[in-house]
Amino acid sequence: MNSRKEEILHTLEMRKQGMTAVQLAEMLTIDRSNVSRYLNELAKEKRVRKINGRPVIYEPLTEEEVHVDTSSAVSFDSLVGVEGSLKVAIQQAKAAILYPPRGLHTIVFGETGTGKSLFAECMYQFALDSHTIASDAPFVSFNCADYAQNPQLLFGHIFGIKKGAYTGAEADNPGLIAKADGGILFLDEIHRLPPEGQEMLFTFIDKGVYRPLGESVETYEASVQIIGATTESSDNFLTTFNRRIPVSITMPSLSERSLDERYEIITLFIKQEANRLIQRIEVEKAAILSFMLYDAEGNIGQVKRDLKLVCAKAFLHYRTHKQQSLLIRKKTALYKSKKVF
Repeated sequence: MNSRKEEILHTLEMRKQGMTAVQLAEMLTIDRSNVSRYLNELAKEKRVRKINGRPVIYEPLTEEEVHVDTSSAVSFDSLVGVEGSLKVAIQQAKAAILYPPRGLHTIVFGETGTGKSLFAECMYQFALDSHTIASDAPFVSFNCADYAQNPQLLFGHIFGIKKGAYTGAEADNPGLIAKADGGILFLDEIHRLPPEGQEMLFTFIDKGVYRPLGESVETYEASVQIIGATTESSDNFLTTFNRRIPVSITMPSLSERSLDERYEIITLFIKQEANRLIQRIEVEKAAILSFMLYDAEGNIGQVKRDLKLVCAKAFLHYRTHKQQSLLIRKKTALYKSKKVF
């Protein structure tokens, strides 16, 4: 941590009470603008709490609060590969968020389990942190596959339903676009939208207006940045969406990650499980190596599921044999048939 930033954090911790940037600047004889910058960085890192008001007050977090917040923080900086395999993707995402006046619509490509949903959440967090959207702007997530077999219901969820649109529609029902107004709408598995739904979405992307299901006259406006995600890679799909959505980002598969990144991914998941269990987890080096080298067809998502299973087995052994800590051995993590057991 920067020495000045560390000094500011230490001062807050010693005082054990909230302070303003002006108070800290006077106490430490540091330029107030620099103090404000360091305080905002500490707030983003979940080391201090920012209490909005006049003036803004900053409070130190307790060790317990820091432990909880940092384990669940969602940001580009928390992603494994931020300076490696994801560097270009993150640069593209930041450009899409910052582009005036309201950002650029984006589609994220990648195999199942590569972290497309998490990446979209990081884009939203970056939009908040960069003040591109309001602090209370919504992030609305929807999986188009949930209603792929019922196009009418799918359109209704996204664009809204007008009273009387069909039997049973007894009241106006705002859709996800209305709910996401001023923020971001994340459409997972966007390729499951049928052609009619794609055209309705493209009309909104091009003109910023839409019609709820059953509305034949009036159009509605909304300011929403669309982020779509898909596992589809067919030429027809790519041609259609790339022509209408300006930014396309591709998430790397696990096989395209370096061994160093795979190691980081594994150790990160183990730390998260240790935090959740409030229990130390020890792992044999050979077990770590087994996880780094096995072929996870489901990418990072499968690694996380398999690690959770191994941790569950270690926890069972820990409880039944009254061990002092959880231990993951090589034999627990051995893999065959591309599965970890």
